[in-house]
Amino acid sequence: MTGSCVDPARVVIEALRLDRWSPGEVEARADRGLELGVGGFILFGGEAERVGRLVERVREGAGRPLWIGADLERGAGQQLRGLTELPPPAALAAHPDPETAVAQAGRTTAEEALSVGINWVIAPVLDLDVEPDNPIIATRSFGSDPRRVGELGGRWIDACQSAGAVACAKHFPGHGRTTEDSHIGLPIIEARAPLLEQDLAPFAAVADRVGSVMAAHVAYPALGSGRAATVSPGIVTGLLRGRLGFEGVISTDAMIMGGIGRNDAEAAVEALAAGCDLMCYPADAGATIEALGRAAADDPALATRLADAVGRVGRRPRRSRLSVRRAGDRR
Repeated sequence: MTGSCVDPARVVIEALRLDRWSPGEVEARADRGLELGVGGFILFGGEAERVGRLVERVREGAGRPLWIGADLERGAGQQLRGLTELPPPAALAAHPDPETAVAQAGRTTAEEALSVGINWVIAPVLDLDVEPDNPIIATRSFGSDPRRVGELGGRWIDACQSAGAVACAKHFPGHGRTTEDSHIGLPIIEARAPLLEQDLAPFAAVADRVGSVMAAHVAYPALGSGRAATVSPGIVTGLLRGRLGFEGVISTDAMIMGGIGRNDAEAAVEALAAGCDLMCYPADAGATIEALGRAAADDPALATRLADAVGRVGRRPRRSRLSVRRAGDRR
């Protein structure tokens, strides 16, 4: 496979916001994504049955495997009405039998996600809960102890993936020490490298088996970059791929977030060059695809990197049979 015959749209994940957009807007966005040839969709909100029908339609329209993802840290019911919303990771970790609770949560989340066609479960959070003023982690974390977070996160991942979905460990290399919200701007973690080893430990614990990892829109000067990890080759390729030996799919966090900067299409080019394989939720999928294609045409090394990314994302995800549960159904 050479860069000249690779479609950059395959590394772009479009958003479908059933929680904010009208049904007509969602359908139009889905059709536009299919026309562009995107690699998949990330879903937000909606009734489970409606989501199942939408996923079935886009799959049939694509005629090829798609990544269908959703943020499901608290179970499928976190996004989809009619499915089960689970306690947050901090509560699972505080359960009298946390190992069993975490495994059950991972399995239930995957089974219910797959029942509506979601094959990419964008969870669990492996960030440490170590900063009281952190505006976005808190109970999303399994706790503050690196070893324990790695153990519980690994159990969640194993249960999720054994049920057939692809899990996603986030937010590499660790969002737990931030005091700013990366949805709004670029947080900078000033901690020294030895302390950041604690943040890396949970990701190192699961690197040999988790299907995907999400990079953080956070800067880590001690790790060699004052820019977001998402666009830092030393962090994505050098640290995650090289040192941790991760061979799965690397996704960006949402490219509409403030932490990535104003021009997310050009940032996607940098993220691809840094080693990311999926560009998740750009502001304008068409503009991002155009920027990626133009850059790959001008740079043979980037064309090779694009071919590598397309090849990697093409090996996943697994397809699932749709069997939508109705609200009130019991297993």
